[in-house]
Amino acid sequence: MASTPASPPLRSRHRQRPGPSQVKPWEWFWLTLWVLLLTGSGIFCGWALIWLTRIPPLPDCEQITPFHSASDLLYCAKAQARTGEPNNLVQSVLLTANWPKTHANYDDSQEILKDASEQILVLANRWAQAGKLDDAVALADQIPLNTPLRKSAQSVIFEWQQDWEQGQAIEAKLKPALAASDWDLAKTHLQAFKTLKTDYWLTTRYMFWQRQFQVEHQGWDQLLQARELAKTNQIENLRQAVVLARAIDLRSQVWQAAESDVDRWSETVLDVALQRWDVGDRAGALELASVVPPTPDLAPEAQALLSLSHAQTLARQAEPVGDGLAPRYSHLFGLMEAISAVNQLPANSPYAAADLSSEEQWSEQLTDLRRLKFSDMVARLGQQTTYEWAIHQAQRVEVGRPRRIQGQTLIAQWQFNLQRIEDRPILAEARSLARPGTVAALQTAMAKAGEVELGRALRVEAQTLVAEWQQEIQVIEDRPILDAAVALANQGKLPEAIAEANKIEPSRALHSRAQGLVQEWTATIQIAEDKPILDEAKDLAYGGSLSAAINLASQIGAGRALSDEAKAAIALWTAERAYIWSIWEAEGRPVPGGNGAPADSPSTEPQ
Repeated sequence: MASTPASPPLRSRHRQRPGPSQVKPWEWFWLTLWVLLLTGSGIFCGWALIWLTRIPPLPDCEQITPFHSASDLLYCAKAQARTGEPNNLVQSVLLTANWPKTHANYDDSQEILKDASEQILVLANRWAQAGKLDDAVALADQIPLNTPLRKSAQSVIFEWQQDWEQGQAIEAKLKPALAASDWDLAKTHLQAFKTLKTDYWLTTRYMFWQRQFQVEHQGWDQLLQARELAKTNQIENLRQAVVLARAIDLRSQVWQAAESDVDRWSETVLDVALQRWDVGDRAGALELASVVPPTPDLAPEAQALLSLSHAQTLARQAEPVGDGLAPRYSHLFGLMEAISAVNQLPANSPYAAADLSSEEQWSEQLTDLRRLKFSDMVARLGQQTTYEWAIHQAQRVEVGRPRRIQGQTLIAQWQFNLQRIEDRPILAEARSLARPGTVAALQTAMAKAGEVELGRALRVEAQTLVAEWQQEIQVIEDRPILDAAVALANQGKLPEAIAEANKIEPSRALHSRAQGLVQEWTATIQIAEDKPILDEAKDLAYGGSLSAAINLASQIGAGRALSDEAKAAIALWTAERAYIWSIWEAEGRPVPGGNGAPADSPSTEPQ
């Protein structure tokens, strides 16, 4: 066999790829240039795309000027109008007020101008209605000339100013009418406010002058009553006249007329008070002087008596009113003023040594009140130690001291709060013990809550928890009985179910639930027993045997489930039978129970 020639090497079958050393220099040049051109064009195209699609920056509306572009002016005008602020609205109007009609964005500018102008008018009107006329006029006047709402703005400004002038004119007439007590004329002027249009005059000023009318009218009534009392020249009536006149509202014009009367009457009252002091009636003298107002134009002796009387008044006002009243700074200041008033009496005054016992008592009250006030401030921190410290301090107000009762009352309050702090952990632990919900856990919790003793602040809360947990235990214990009764009822054994449910005693938590089920099951049994009777009675009635139907339905006793239905059927059948018998009687036929037929005669049953 001839030998087969050897195959050439594999690399000779394909064109050999030149290596790096085989690329000529000029080829490298053109290849590099081609890559650079390609890369540069890509960068240029990308930059151009970014430049074309970029979002232009928003204008700074705080620095906007008419020299900005139209789009910037419109943007800022709209943005400022949207805020609703007065200055921004004015700026929005100014930015859109003078655009030429030939401008491409003229319609847009006019829309923004109208919106901002309307907002300015609304806001200005709100100010005018609230009584800020100058501000309202200044704002509405910011709407420029030759703009759509300029004429409307000037019109409302004129209306506001007209209302204002009329309102001021009414007040100018009303005030002297009140001063002259001409109530009819004052009412006429008061009603004139109703003819105005601005809310400020219709409501605010009208209500002000209506209250002023009431104050003036009441003040004059009081002054007239006081003058009538003073005419009697009796000292008690004079004292009452001073009290009544001093109660007149100082804001009223009546007080100007009453002040001279009060001064004159007070001088007489004070003279009588001095006379009573001289004859030994110190209590009567101080009572009379207590109604006299302070005045610098008094004789030294009268001024001293007046100071002493006012000191006693301040001391009385510092006394605690009712049990448990917390100490007040006003009480402290009142006692300090009372002591200071007595100490300022001249040494040669006949009153300086006459009331030393009161001064000593006031000083004791001031000492105790300072102690109680500071103790109360410490107790308000609400901590166990602060309550204990406050109680200890208040206990130093001993028996016989002026503030003993007030101190004991505060101690009782603090002890109550202290007991709450002391016993709260017991109840918290009891609640934690009861959380598992088992009988053993609940019993343990009840025992723990029982540690809060009788008379303690949290005793009622503890006993409430004990009662709740006791009911939970009863539910746990009686639930199997109720479940067994329900299971028997589901099997149709209603009598057995009722007997089982009745095992739950009346004092137990589930008793009411059990009795509700018993009533349902009892009704079911009664319906099963009585329904055939009622159905048979209905069949008899439909067949015309009304008496028989009535007699049969009457067998369903009162209180049974179908007794109401049976009674309604009996009433219907009885009425129907009576109607039939009335027809028979009219026809001359014998009626059961009547003359000519026995009551139970079957032959007379309606057919």
